[in-house]
Amino acid sequence: MKHSSLEKGFTLIELLITLAVAAILTAIAIPAYNGYITTARMTEAHNNLAALRLAQEEYFLENNNYFDGANATDIATNSGNLWAVTKGSDGYNFDYVVTLSSGWTATATGKTGTKVAGETIKVEKE
Repeated sequence: MKHSSLEKGFTLIELLITLAVAAILTAIAIPAYNGYITTARMTEAHNNLAALRLAQEEYFLENNNYFDGANATDIATNSGNLWAVTKGSDGYNFDYVVTLSSGWTATATGKTGTKVAGETIKVEKE
C-alpha cells in the first residue's frame, strides 16, 4: 500500500499538545528566572555594602573619622576613592546613602523600575 503525500507531517492535535507543553514549561521557567535575577541583584548590593564597610574602616584608621554621602558619587569622593559602587551587568540597581550619627549607617535601596525596587539593605556601625 502506498502512502500519499497528504499523510506526511503532524496532526493538529500533535501541534496543540506541543504548544501546551511549551506553555507550561514557560510558565514555570519565567518566574524562576526572575527570582534568580532578583537574588543576583541583592547579592550585588550586599557585596557593595561589604566593600563600603571595609572602606569605612580603612578611612577611619587614616583620618580618625568616617565619611558620608547622599549618593554613590558623593560616597566615592568623600571616601577618597576607597570605595566605588560596582556596576552590575545591567547597570546600577541600587541607590547608596551613608549617614553619620554616633557611628555610620549605609543603606542600599533598589531603584524604581528595577526588579529590586523598594528593597532595602542596611549596614551600620555604632
